[in-house]
Amino acid sequence: MWKCPKCCRDFKNTNQDHYCGIIETIDQYIAEQPESIQPILQKIRETISAAAPNAVEKISWRMPTFWQGENIIHFAAFKKHVSIFPGSEATAFFADMLTEYKTAKGTVQFQLNKPIPFCLITDMTYWRVSYIENRHKPNKQTYEYETVIQPADKGGAYVVFPYDIRKEFGKGRIKVHASFDGEPYDGSVVNMGVKNPDGSVCYIIGVRKEIREKIGKQAGDIVKVIINLL
Repeated sequence: MWKCPKCCRDFKNTNQDHYCGIIETIDQYIAEQPESIQPILQKIRETISAAAPNAVEKISWRMPTFWQGENIIHFAAFKKHVSIFPGSEATAFFADMLTEYKTAKGTVQFQLNKPIPFCLITDMTYWRVSYIENRHKPNKQTYEYETVIQPADKGGAYVVFPYDIRKEFGKGRIKVHASFDGEPYDGSVVNMGVKNPDGSVCYIIGVRKEIREKIGKQAGDIVKVIINLL
């Protein structure tokens, strides 16, 4: 590890490129960069702003950031390139269009000695806005199915939720209102280390002992499950 003698931050590489000062606005960030790349950064800013007109500008992780319910995209300047940070979902979606650029998880680098693909930045920003808006929409869908009550440790029990909640809701845990054979219960659908037969992540919701007693069912019995998001 290398510690910068000016700002005392630790970095993996010796003399790693970074900014030591405190940045509070995107205007300030751009003004602190070399004059030769300031127009490029301003154009990136304008490109993102046009594609995300409802986003708020801020500084996050010491980088210019556009925020709309959550961070949409960051951008930053380096010695030989500029980077955008649209997130891993976006880089995966646009993978076929990023083959000529250096990428890492959620990051794309554009070399300063080549034209900056502003149209691509526009497309990725549009995609991020749509992705975030859809993820934050209230989900009114009702999930109704029959399944077998599964045994758990220490006399517990659960049922499988037969959907990938990360794909459905963009998160790994969701609060729900459920009913088991008509008996109501408010709880959470989560992953507790259980796997599906194909090895994929299995999401479950517990069936409490008092509910099993009320409906007269135990592990191995079939139960009708109805789930709505809270």
